[in-house]
Formats: sequence, C-alpha cells, structure tokens
Amino acid sequence: MKIVVIGGIAGGTSAAAKAKRTNKSAEIVIYEKGKYVSVGACGIPYVLGGYIPGPEKLIVRRPEDFEKSGIKVKLEHEVVGIDLDKRKVLVRDPQGRTFEDPFDRLIIATGASARKLDVPGSNLRGVFTVKGLDDLIAIESYIKKENVNKILIVGGGFIALELISAFRERGFDVYSLYYKGHVPSRFDRDVVEPVLSKLDEKGVKKLWNTELEEIEGRERVERVRLKSGEIVEVDMVIMAVGVKPNSKLAKEAGLELSVAESIKVDEHMQTSEEGIYAAGDCTHCYSVVTGKPIYLPLGSIANRHGRVAGTNAAGGKAIMAPVAAGTVFKFFELGIAKTGLTEREAINEGFNTASVLVKALDKAHYFPGAGRLWIKLVWEKESGRLLGAQMVGPYTAVKRIDVVSALLHKHSTIEDLKNVDMAYSPPFSPAWDPLSIAANQAVKE
Repeated sequence: MKIVVIGGIAGGTSAAAKAKRTNKSAEIVIYEKGKYVSVGACGIPYVLGGYIPGPEKLIVRRPEDFEKSGIKVKLEHEVVGIDLDKRKVLVRDPQGRTFEDPFDRLIIATGASARKLDVPGSNLRGVFTVKGLDDLIAIESYIKKENVNKILIVGGGFIALELISAFRERGFDVYSLYYKGHVPSRFDRDVVEPVLSKLDEKGVKKLWNTELEEIEGRERVERVRLKSGEIVEVDMVIMAVGVKPNSKLAKEAGLELSVAESIKVDEHMQTSEEGIYAAGDCTHCYSVVTGKPIYLPLGSIANRHGRVAGTNAAGGKAIMAPVAAGTVFKFFELGIAKTGLTEREAINEGFNTASVLVKALDKAHYFPGAGRLWIKLVWEKESGRLLGAQMVGPYTAVKRIDVVSALLHKHSTIEDLKNVDMAYSPPFSPAWDPLSIAANQAVKE
C-alpha cells in the first residue's frame, strides 16, 4: 500500500506517523511545499515574546527523523493537482518541474492560510500575517533591521491577544485595532472585564469600533488611516484576522466542501471520495453540543485529525469524536479559556438558555498568589444540560475548563457538575473550588 500525504505540519505528520505504526509495510511519502516540516506553530507568539529563545525550538521533528521511521519527506514540493480517477497527484519540485506520483490512499493536510485585509498599502514592507515559521523569521528580521517601535495588531481573536501580550512585554508601543467593541472575540462581553482592565494596565492603546482604511508609507509602513478618520503613526502592522482553509486543491479535484469552505469529512476523516482522507486546518469537526460541523483550526484538533486519518488510511479503524471546542491561551498574567457555546452562540443556536457569572479565588485566601477567577456557565433551562463555559483569571487556574469539556462530551447537566468531587489543597483551590461555587449558584438559579 502506498499512502501519499499532502502537507507536513501538524495534521499531515501526525497522519503519516500513525499510518506507519498501523501498517509498517506501507510506503508513505509526505509532500510539503514549505521549507519546514513538523513545526509547533502555536509557539510563535511565545518566541516573539522572548519566552522561547529562537524559531528552531519550534521544530518538533526533522525530515531525517521521519526517514528513520521509513517515511519519505519531500520539502519544497508542492502538490498542484489530484487525479481521483487515476489515483495520482501532480507534484512541482523546487526547480519548477512537475511529475506524477500514484497512490492507493491519499491524506490531504493542506492546512490553512492567514487572512489578509485587502486595503490600500497592504503590500508595503512591514505588513505581516502570522501563520508559519517563515512569518516568524520575517517579523524578527524586520524588527532588527527597521528599528521598529510602534506595532499595530489588527484583530480580536486569541492570536491577536497573544501577539499584543508578546510585543508589549518586549517594550514595544502596541496598538490594538478591532472593528467591534471588546476583545477577545467569541467570548461574552460580561466575562472579559479582566481582559479590558489588563489592556489598560499594560498601556495598550485601543482602537476599537473602527476599521483599517489604508496603510500609508513610501516604501515601508509609516502610518495607518482608520475609517473613524484617525491617523496613527506605526512602524509595523500585523494582521491577525483569522485563517481560511486551503481547500482549493480538493475542490478542483471534485471533493465536496463543508462549513467555512473546509473539506467535508465523515467521522473517519474520509472525504466524499472513498480512500481519500483529510486532516487538520483544511477540514472541519463536529460539535458535541449541536452535532453540527464547525471549523476549528487548532493544533490539538489537527493532531487528533491526523491520528484518525492515518489509522484509517492504513487499514485500521478509528473514529474522530465530536469536539467540545475547548480553547485556552495566555494574555500577560491572565489565562482565557472557553468550551462549548457562549451564551450568545447558544441563543443563536435556538437554545433557551440560562447563565451564571461568579468571581472566586483560585486558591485558599491565605495562600500567597491567590487571584480572582471569573467563571461563566451556560446551560439549557428546561433540561439543565450544560452548553458551555468561559473562564478568565490567573493563567495557572483556567485549565479547569477541561472539567466542563469532559462533561459536555457526556451531555451532563448543571447538577452533574455540582456533584463533581473537585480535588482540594490550598495551593490549588479553596475548599470550595470556583467551579463548584459556579455550579451551586447555577442550581439555585
């Protein structure tokens, strides 16, 4: 059996490694159009923030590591076509020559591309997106060469906030531009007050409820003009406005697409064509709360996708379970986390919702370093079924979100959460854990 994998980052390399473990006699080749394979891209903001000493630390495995396992890796080889009938891919090598390569099974792990706002001046030097190792290297090089001091971060998601935190902690003047009235996006307004306070405390300049109209400069970024009429002098612009799945190759081959133009797959990660699988940021998941397909480009999900796709492509049996959509990230000293649906999302999905917001210490009050943890729970009124949770507080405390994620997978209720026996010790929680306090308050509601 020959398995071809298109894409060599999280989903692709995870799929290839699992396929080889499942079927040791399988011939496996990874085609990656970039210069790197198996990169921990989620660590990019932490390299930019100085927590991690250099880009090379994000490389998880190198081509020679895969070769030792019997997996061929072809870097700077771009798959430019898929022939489903003939079971072949068309590949362009670094010299621009093309060749065909046959396969028995195919795994498409083409990932996603960073979105870039199409405004005048967006092609000036000093305008960046952040998706891969090349972006990281280019940003660091530009900062060193151009004496950067003022940085504009466009976007309101967790990548934008991670970048704001990273650059501000390095001493740059940082501007946050977002077209809505609060960050982070996809969180309810009433739970993010600590985030807004932290932005002010750290001296981040907020440019909200407006949009980018133009980036100005002779050869490089010098200033931006906003739709509000304001003009702001900056040295660099980073657009963190989301990603889009790289599904064009699959679409041109005749494969079906799904939500957000991602590649449609079933629970086995098989596409609309038998023997053709997809994994990672180019495809979708299914929500454990609604049962609907959702687009969730996260490294943890991509690796799970890859394991399932690789197992099935190699002749094994595996299922990709629905996801609770758990997300967590660090913002200065804060941790910000969510799982399931926010209250706004639940209402939009047609649920008759109830919610509670509590603020409780994450440790015993007498233990050094105790901080305030904000927890919002959302549930269905009639059944009491948990729908989601959001947390903001000390970054060491918000991994409690995983407790709610686990319960969402079991379609548990607020009463079930109230009855969870939470571990207690003063350095880790009060006698009544904040999550237990929230659940008890919810039951009273």
